[in-house]
Amino acid sequence: MTDSYKYFTTPIYYANGTPHAGHVYATILASTLKTHYEQRGAKVKFLTGLDEHGEAVETKAKELNKSPQQLVDEMAVLWKKEFARFEINNDIFIRTTDKEHIKNVQNILNYCYKKGDIYFGEHEGYYCYKCEGYLTNTERDENNNCLVHKIPAELRKEKNYFFKTSKYREQLKDLIAKGHITRQERYINELLGMLENLDTDLSISRPKSRLSWGVELPFDPEHVAYVWFDALPNYVTGIGGIEKAHSSEYWQNAHHILGKDILKFHGIFWPAMCLSLDIPLPKLLITGWILQDSHKMSKSLGNGINVEQILHYGRDTFVNYFFRAINPGEDIEFSWKSYFERYNSDLANGIGNLLSRTLTMVEKYFANKIPKFAHNLLIEEQKEIGIACKNAVKNVQIAFDEFRIADALNEIWSLISLTDKHIAQQKPWDIAKKNEAESQLQLANIIASSVAVLRVAGYLAYPFFPKKMHELLQSIGEDTSDLSHSYARAQEFFAIQSEYSLKEIPKLYARLDIAAEILKMKPANETASAKTETKKIIKVENKKEVTVENSNTISIQDFAKVQMHVGTVLSAEYVEGSDKLLRLVVSLGTLGERQIFSGIREWVKPEEIANRKVIIVSNLAPRKMKFGMSEGMMLATDTADGKVSPIYLPENLKEGALLT
Repeated sequence: MTDSYKYFTTPIYYANGTPHAGHVYATILASTLKTHYEQRGAKVKFLTGLDEHGEAVETKAKELNKSPQQLVDEMAVLWKKEFARFEINNDIFIRTTDKEHIKNVQNILNYCYKKGDIYFGEHEGYYCYKCEGYLTNTERDENNNCLVHKIPAELRKEKNYFFKTSKYREQLKDLIAKGHITRQERYINELLGMLENLDTDLSISRPKSRLSWGVELPFDPEHVAYVWFDALPNYVTGIGGIEKAHSSEYWQNAHHILGKDILKFHGIFWPAMCLSLDIPLPKLLITGWILQDSHKMSKSLGNGINVEQILHYGRDTFVNYFFRAINPGEDIEFSWKSYFERYNSDLANGIGNLLSRTLTMVEKYFANKIPKFAHNLLIEEQKEIGIACKNAVKNVQIAFDEFRIADALNEIWSLISLTDKHIAQQKPWDIAKKNEAESQLQLANIIASSVAVLRVAGYLAYPFFPKKMHELLQSIGEDTSDLSHSYARAQEFFAIQSEYSLKEIPKLYARLDIAAEILKMKPANETASAKTETKKIIKVENKKEVTVENSNTISIQDFAKVQMHVGTVLSAEYVEGSDKLLRLVVSLGTLGERQIFSGIREWVKPEEIANRKVIIVSNLAPRKMKFGMSEGMMLATDTADGKVSPIYLPENLKEGALLT
């Protein structure tokens, strides 16, 4: 996809409910695509909005004792506010009650009617009101329940207008098989199967005597358009209507993002309508389902993650989890544990920690100014990091063009991991102790390389995490006034803002206490057993119960909350102004590095503990001290001669391993 025009759309969402995680996923995906291509200089339009007509909306309005128009007006305000909370950057928020859209739908109906593709007939079948459509034999079970919504389908028989889908069956079969509708192989096969099982034309109207809330047919005022023939044309309305769709460069590069549960309507009926209208076919980008315990996540089942939870833990946590785990089209199994682990690993301990430790070294070793590269002293590893960044810029671009969004994000996090490893290997804290001029230049190259990686990663990750990457880029002196054409900047590895004076070190992502967060997600009856036990009931021989105070004991559930990991002490130094503390920098492997202040100065010299393996309590809440933030606790023990010693571990233990 190298064209300079792009048009991304989400489904327009039913106006009888509020947003859920699936809506958020699809809409942020479109938002991310828009931002990425704008960075590359493309002209991009992004449409989302509401489907405001139909039986479900009319029924909901009656339940609330409101008119349908009143209901959808209120829902439009609500959805716009929700999308703003998620930093959605759509250009168009379309509503099917808009006058322009109604006019476009009627123009489309007239076009297809005059072409002979719409006729009047009678239909009998099983209708799902949530699908807003009749179900085929493969879409309902033996009891005629909808397989998607798990509700009974209603047997209906009525006279409606029909669209001749059958006329385009063979043409559609060829287009689907050749990948002209979607390039996602699993959905090509699924569409071909749907087409094979399609036994009727599409019913496109409802009599006003049964449904009055809809777009009136221009050739029969006693009927209104069936919701899909009203809803699907919204994509054309967004670029100016049917007249412009024949020549619009945006329409030539249209991509519809949709969930697989509405694949039939977008993958068969809509392409057939486009063929009837003589306009180019848009491409489909189909997303899978979010699952929990192998069941589709849904508000009605009360499982998974809801909108308020997404916002509580941050938009970026949601994006990183769902965008990194899978490429669009695949189902993803959701769990809170992996959700929090991914956040800590990639955001808090990954890019957030790298920014913090890098700028802290700039502050400490270079008087708060970003150092220059000493090109003549670059070591092989630093040259390789530069090459890796250039390759990542190219690979992210290719991944986006092929809609491999997870692969794009993985490219970025690989750069962060590579840089963390470089810092651990080069040990800048040791080099800083040397006074030779060449050592200072070597130190500058380590830190400048880290700044350069953060700069590249900031530009590449900006479409995913716009606010935080804006903060990151700003903190290292980048011009963030207009990031819409900034992709080219990422290609220049050495173009850091040398001599830039740091203003502040942003704390991008605070670490989560995973055990505590998981506990919050459990129902009350489960968490009750995990609270601190202060009393025990003991049954004695005479069967009477005796209450025993047990204030010095903890339950097994409490002990399970404590997370202890194997850590390597990367550096240790005395803390000025304290006669008790050593400042330790400890690596916990994939969990990142921690700064820990330990009260062992009286008994342990810095050189004795450096590079030793120790036990770290990793989920202790960070403690702000006079000398800085302490981010954990090192375990120590009394010795036989009355001193205190860290508990040293064998060197062959894996860094970051969990002690159980």
